[in-house]
Amino acid sequence: MKHTTVVGAAAVLAMLAAGCNGSSSSGGSGGAPSADASTGSPSAVAYSACMRSHGVPSFPDPDSSGGLPKGDAQQFGVGASQYQAAQRACQNLLPDYTASLTQCLMTGDCPAAVVQRALTEGRTFAQCMRNHGVPSWPDPTIDSTGRPSFRVTAAGISIASTRSQWMLARLGHCQGQRGAVLLRQE
Repeated sequence: MKHTTVVGAAAVLAMLAAGCNGSSSSGGSGGAPSADASTGSPSAVAYSACMRSHGVPSFPDPDSSGGLPKGDAQQFGVGASQYQAAQRACQNLLPDYTASLTQCLMTGDCPAAVVQRALTEGRTFAQCMRNHGVPSWPDPTIDSTGRPSFRVTAAGISIASTRSQWMLARLGHCQGQRGAVLLRQE
């Protein structure tokens, strides 16, 4: 089965942040490029600086709560390949959960704790999508390689439709919410 990401940026990555209702998650956030670092965290600040030095000049510093900005190549004004290259170059600076989830999604090396957290945050993302006009958006499952993913095609959503402006607006909104993670799609 072909795996693809919804919102460019090899990031599949888990765009984390917490519930669609704006409530905070005790699990924090993680993924790329969102992380649960404090404002003073050398990792979060260093990651932002690294992204800028690797060709994403508009990549901002962590916000006042310490979260790294969420977005994709287009939102930061660069091409997808440039953004992905910067993410790869700076990945080692991300907090542990973020790096672990990114590694899980990219390589299939998925520790149980990372998968469980991704599933929990993926359900938050899925609920947000359903609440914002995509009633058939599925909850995440574990794919045949052990990675958390959304089986959108099994839910009757074509991969092509996930790239429509209408869907991208909803994906962007939900991935930007605290406690929500955008995972791989099958």
